[in-house]
Amino acid sequence: MNAKMRRMLSDESGVALITVIGVMVVITILAIGSFVLAQQTLQESKKIEGQTQAFRSASGGLDVVLTTFSDESTATDFPVSGSTQDGSYTVTLEDLGGSEYRLTSTGTGKDGSTERVKQQFYYMNLWKMNFAGTGPQSLISGSGGLAGTSNIIGPFYMKGNLPIANNMSCLEGPFFVKGGNITVGSSGSLGTSSKYVKVYCDGTGNPAVPPNGAQGGAGGVFVTSVSKSVPDITLPTINDEMMLQYASKAQAESVDNLLGTPDKNLGANLETSNGQATDYRIMKPPSTTTYTRAMAQVTPTNSNYKFIGRSDGVISARGAGTTALTIGGRTFGAWGSLTTTNGAPVVLTAGPTGADYTLANTYDDFAYDNVKKILYISGTVFVDGPLTIGENMTYVGNGSIVANGPIYINGTLKPYGTNTQGELNKWALGLVTPVDMYVNFSSNNNYANKTADEIRAVSPDLAGAFFCQGTVHFGNNPLVRGSVIAGKLDSGGPNMCLVTNPLLPTYLPDSLPGVDRGLLMPGLWTRG
Repeated sequence: MNAKMRRMLSDESGVALITVIGVMVVITILAIGSFVLAQQTLQESKKIEGQTQAFRSASGGLDVVLTTFSDESTATDFPVSGSTQDGSYTVTLEDLGGSEYRLTSTGTGKDGSTERVKQQFYYMNLWKMNFAGTGPQSLISGSGGLAGTSNIIGPFYMKGNLPIANNMSCLEGPFFVKGGNITVGSSGSLGTSSKYVKVYCDGTGNPAVPPNGAQGGAGGVFVTSVSKSVPDITLPTINDEMMLQYASKAQAESVDNLLGTPDKNLGANLETSNGQATDYRIMKPPSTTTYTRAMAQVTPTNSNYKFIGRSDGVISARGAGTTALTIGGRTFGAWGSLTTTNGAPVVLTAGPTGADYTLANTYDDFAYDNVKKILYISGTVFVDGPLTIGENMTYVGNGSIVANGPIYINGTLKPYGTNTQGELNKWALGLVTPVDMYVNFSSNNNYANKTADEIRAVSPDLAGAFFCQGTVHFGNNPLVRGSVIAGKLDSGGPNMCLVTNPLLPTYLPDSLPGVDRGLLMPGLWTRG
């Protein structure tokens, strides 16, 4: 091999060495880069997992509070803190007014990462408001709007248009109008200059109310704000199962020897000595010296005195009962004497004393004094057919009458005594029907140009809790204190006035649809 060849081989070896070294450098750089990238990916993955844990903790805390929220929840109950398998959470509450709230939940993951979620929602107790909400035009009104000088005071929900006619006022609120508009006549009033109201209305082109976030006072409109977000609420439905439950409850309470229901703890009531419903007619009432007492049903076929229907307890198809009951014009049941303590009427034990009279009874769960026109009511009464309130009367007690047919109210109906609102003694009558309710009497009320406080001070014509799955038809000038929950409201006569009772939910009678829960409707949800 000559010298030239040896030099060429030597040069190629040097190039190969350099190439190998270069490849090794590139591989090393790639390896280091891959390691760094892997480390970054791992760190990012850990960070994402921490944020995910924090998010799940925040969401979990939000769910916990939403499922336990009630109309008794206030800002003083917050913050609420807790833990999950992913970390911990702290939830705060903002009361936005008008039954609208915002929950903010801050979650902390196990690595200290934090995430925040917010949920706006509506929460309403049906029995703190008046409600007409089956479908479009759930408010049936007279010509040109609600007839005459009608008034709505307190929270109100409806579907359709709300025409506030001349001399009509809608006070206090909030007012929820779904699928319609609000219009205000020249002398109508939505809120007052001293007490603005909050409005939720999703209609278009509402000249009566200012745009979102604005306040207005012109033309009888006094609103703090108008929200286009209106919850879609449907009326609780009375189904066949509920009717059977009400009927069974009324029969069971006819023989339990308790005044009302066990949870009310109102004391003992002499109904039977051996659990047989037929005993009721021969047991000695505290208000009499005889051993007989009449039942509400004139010719009873069922011996359970709180069940007006067939002897076998079988009830008719929902809303189609035929066993009618009229209250008024005839005495039935038994009761003690009435007196007043600290301004609140109470029922005292009355009747003979001695060996034959040993049980401290106050009044039957269901009785009527036709002389003083007083209805005594506790627990649940079931009527398998139409119910008629036949004359003006007052009531004592806390109970409901469920009618499997229409209800006709032909006279005024409110708590006994000067405490006609019921707050002092927690008396409230519930009337329930799966069909229509008719308020047939006329009163002499006129509420034009009166404030909410002035109207609340007036003795009502009707007071209690009224549930009607169909339509409530109002006569002329009724003042209704409490809550009317209906599919539709028909204000065909003038001067209808609906006034809520904020305390009513604290002493609602039994067997009212929607009484066991509030309505929670989620709104805007945000993260971050």
